[in-house]
Amino acid sequence: MLFLTTLLISIILTVVLMPYARMLALKLQAVDTPGSRKIHESLMPRCGGMAMAVGAMTPIILWAPMVPFTKGLLLGTLIIVLFGVADDIKDLNPNTKLGGQVGAALVAVLVGGVKITDLGSFLPTGVILPDWAAIPLTIFVIVGCTNATNLSDGLDGLAGGIALLIFIGIGYLSAGEENWLFVLVSIAIGGSVLGFLRFNTHPAQLFMGDAGSQLLGFVAILLSITLTQQNAHYSPIMPLILLGMPILDTLTVMIKRLVSGHSPFVADKTHFHHRLIAMGLFHTEAVLTIYVIQAALIVYVVVNPGLNDWIFLASYLIFAGALVGSFHFVSLTGYHINRDTFLTPLKARLKPLKDRGQVIRVSFGIVKYGVPLLLLFNTLFPTPENEYRLLFSAGSLGLLFLAWILGKYSLGRAVKFFLYLLTPFLIYRCDQSVYLHMTPVLIMLYNLTYLILLVSVLMTMKLTRRTHGFKSSPLDFLIIFVILLIPNLPDTVFSDYRLGLVAAKTVILFYSYEVLIGELRKKSFVLPLSVAGILLSLKVLVLYAR
Repeated sequence: MLFLTTLLISIILTVVLMPYARMLALKLQAVDTPGSRKIHESLMPRCGGMAMAVGAMTPIILWAPMVPFTKGLLLGTLIIVLFGVADDIKDLNPNTKLGGQVGAALVAVLVGGVKITDLGSFLPTGVILPDWAAIPLTIFVIVGCTNATNLSDGLDGLAGGIALLIFIGIGYLSAGEENWLFVLVSIAIGGSVLGFLRFNTHPAQLFMGDAGSQLLGFVAILLSITLTQQNAHYSPIMPLILLGMPILDTLTVMIKRLVSGHSPFVADKTHFHHRLIAMGLFHTEAVLTIYVIQAALIVYVVVNPGLNDWIFLASYLIFAGALVGSFHFVSLTGYHINRDTFLTPLKARLKPLKDRGQVIRVSFGIVKYGVPLLLLFNTLFPTPENEYRLLFSAGSLGLLFLAWILGKYSLGRAVKFFLYLLTPFLIYRCDQSVYLHMTPVLIMLYNLTYLILLVSVLMTMKLTRRTHGFKSSPLDFLIIFVILLIPNLPDTVFSDYRLGLVAAKTVILFYSYEVLIGELRKKSFVLPLSVAGILLSLKVLVLYAR
């Protein structure tokens, strides 16, 4: 339950704090102004990093053991965020920014014990780097990767999505080694990113700023280095692949600038995402393309964690050569995607389905009636009860009734709050009993209902005629990636309660709620009734159990 609680707290805290961080950013003039190399066309608050830092670090401070690594991580993160916020407000000069990054890296090394001492097969067997070589190398890698993630923050949702994929990979590898501290940190950071992406998917309402992007890169490289250095069967090259896209993008851009006779630190429009848009991809398509490439790198690592160091390095060099070579070919030939030959005709064929509304009637019907029925099943299926459930149910019903008296707006907010709060615990309790009392065939059918619901939700989002509200975005790919990966985590993580499936089902229902709220519009009374029924059922179950 600790990991689920960590995820919920990091998401909720980030979401709750984001509007306040936005107001503070506007007051402090921490805004990103439009420019020739910027994608956005209006002033954009650079405040997400502040809320993300609080959302991520709170569960770490509460539950992570205060070993040297945790202390080094927290102190180094504090330095990174403080310098990042200062840069978001006043645009610090490069030397000052670099000084803050080096200071944070030093804290991680000296306090947290983060050091690259073992280079695996690249040194003779048994040779360990002495501190005079290991410490400068580690600081260089930490600062470089921190900046790489910072420089990848060029499109709405791009840096956050890449970071989320990286932390999923780190969390997976950590779970395999039963390193629960790293799993907790990965979940906390991942939760804060999910909360932030709610505001940052295209078109973005705000940016994470340097405070957020540097925070993600800093924590990711600390976890990657320590994980691979502490486990002999993990290659020291693994961090290079885990942070594959940001590192390759940064190296390519800087080398290109040097070859052209320019400073490697002068901003331009030669990043991978700029090139994808220049090829004719839309904003969201460019983001999704980079997501897919980064996800492929993560899958490659988690599927082959024990590969030889030289094979890992060769694989990455082949990948880098193929990707950079492809962009170079496009640049030489001037290739541009012709939408008239494929995409436009495809959309034309799909348009009648959307206009007639036949498919969406079926898909939304499944969501509309499937969600309440699924929640009701989760509630009515026999689960362990206690007296506190009765008090909680009665109190919740009272608050809903009070919100109903206060008006429709208050009721809507109260309903959403209880839906999101109760769902993970309902699924958790139900799954415990399902796996104890149902046959394998029935369990498979039960899990299949969530998959059907997910497909219906995605089809509804894609075919809806709504112009406002919750719609399809590259974030969908990240959610699907999480849903597919989490249930396949090492068995040791879920020996007691299969938390991965609980998390995946929770995410599916969260998506379903957003689609229901958006599609039902004025008919949103269905959701309050559903929640009231769930809470009342809980109360009845407790009374019956007594």
